[in-house]
Amino acid sequence: MQTSIGPLAPFVRFIRVARLLLWTLWVIYRERKRVIRARQRGDYEVKPDIEVLIAVLTNFKRTALRLGVLTIKLGQFLSSRADILPEQALAVLSTLQDEVPPAPFEHVVATIEKEFGRPVNEIFSVLEQKCTAAASLGQVHKAVLAATGETVAVKIQRPHIEQLVRLDLRTLKFVIWLINRFVDTKDFIDLGSVYREFRRTVFEEVDFKIEAANAERFREMFADDPTIYVPKVYAEYVSRHVLVLEWIDGIKVNDYAALDLAGIDRLEVANRTIRAYFYQFFAAGFYHADPHPGNIFVKRGCDPANPIVAFVDFGMVGSITRTMKRLMRSLFLSLVTQDSEGMVQALNQLGFIGERADLKMIEDALGLLLEQYYGMTLGQVRDLDMRSVVREVSDLLYDQPFRIPAQFAFSGRAVSTLVGVATGLAPDFNFVAVATPYAQSFLGLDMNNLRESAQQLLKQTLDMGKVLLKLPHSIDRLVTRIDAGQVEVRLANLAGSGSHIRRGKAGGQLVLSAGRGSIGFTLLGLASMAGGIYLLTSHLPAPGWFCLGLAAITTLGLFVKR
Repeated sequence: MQTSIGPLAPFVRFIRVARLLLWTLWVIYRERKRVIRARQRGDYEVKPDIEVLIAVLTNFKRTALRLGVLTIKLGQFLSSRADILPEQALAVLSTLQDEVPPAPFEHVVATIEKEFGRPVNEIFSVLEQKCTAAASLGQVHKAVLAATGETVAVKIQRPHIEQLVRLDLRTLKFVIWLINRFVDTKDFIDLGSVYREFRRTVFEEVDFKIEAANAERFREMFADDPTIYVPKVYAEYVSRHVLVLEWIDGIKVNDYAALDLAGIDRLEVANRTIRAYFYQFFAAGFYHADPHPGNIFVKRGCDPANPIVAFVDFGMVGSITRTMKRLMRSLFLSLVTQDSEGMVQALNQLGFIGERADLKMIEDALGLLLEQYYGMTLGQVRDLDMRSVVREVSDLLYDQPFRIPAQFAFSGRAVSTLVGVATGLAPDFNFVAVATPYAQSFLGLDMNNLRESAQQLLKQTLDMGKVLLKLPHSIDRLVTRIDAGQVEVRLANLAGSGSHIRRGKAGGQLVLSAGRGSIGFTLLGLASMAGGIYLLTSHLPAPGWFCLGLAAITTLGLFVKR
């Protein structure tokens, strides 16, 4: 990779990167648009031209490794986008390694001395010339602190990295502007959001002070968990371009031969790694977004059956906001109640569905998936061919006007990487079983001791609650129709003694039975109260209070009716 910038180098690089990005993004957009348009016409036989996509992405991968810097990062970003690439094409980029030739050792020494204003031998008694890891933005060298004798990892940015990053980002922004100038891509991929999220993560990665703060936050998150280890940050040796952390002596999580030789329980490693990530996703809302095998090490604990999982490299992180959590809860509850309409609404609010999408078509497609997989036991899920499931979901994402919001792309990439890591460690690993308690906690539910009858009651209560939540909107629409003279309303009781009111011209006719309505509200109120008491005594506060609240609403409704 070019390590010096001459007067013509920025222009030459701009042309090479722009040509690469423009052709790659255009072919991806063209193929996906062709398939989606065919689906909209009812032609479900049309498929993307896999050979063309593979050829384009193979060339992208080869050129990205030569250019380095952001082209490699962009390739990794695209490798997680099942919404814009079919599975066979994603496989090409999934092998893109964040490995480039290391910068000269002279650059390493000069950077350290410039950042800390001292000769390098005053800081480190030993600084190995051979780097232990080289990536697109930086490289790592093993060293020993002169003051304490502690073994440390020294991370140094590559030469001219900030200039190259800014140049490549300007090039990417220009290419996106050029594409959007001539075609409307919003229904297929929101390139503007992709650029903003990509720019944010890259600028965070090139500032090692931010990475140091991330590492400290993760260290605090897992301070009370003896199964997870996060290296210590040496605050006195942190700058924008240099970062010194505790050296981790461990085995790479995908070095299965070394793990077996050490007698380490690989299934327990998989369990602890995945549990750590579900804690990040569901509890902390802050997660390590780059869990490839080079960033996860296994240390031997007090015995082989008690391994310690250590995480390194905290440049790429992701966050889950309160709004995202609220909408994700709605999505999960819709999944529990097999409500494909509710799922579509939640996905739409989360930004997964294009502006001009056919929501009914997506709702039907999700309904078919729910019918196929809903109600499976953990054993049945474990026996599924996960590759075929992933392929089916990927086809759904690609064939429909879905788009993965940029803020979710990294979490999706992290989850897909973790599935591969866990499966490689232990083929019998049950991903769903480990995820279930964290998902239940995330939803505010604890179903460990919940009987089937209580589950049915909860489902029915949720269904009724969703109906009641929709009532204000339905009533508002009804009143609008009455004001427009489209509805005739007759109020009558069972004995026929009530008066009736007409408004507007003859149209639809609505009959409201006060007697039967009162009985229905009474039964609903009693059932909700009984369910709430039962759930509270079963130590299920969230659904219990929901039922009691529903009972209060129905009671209030009875008084209003009277």
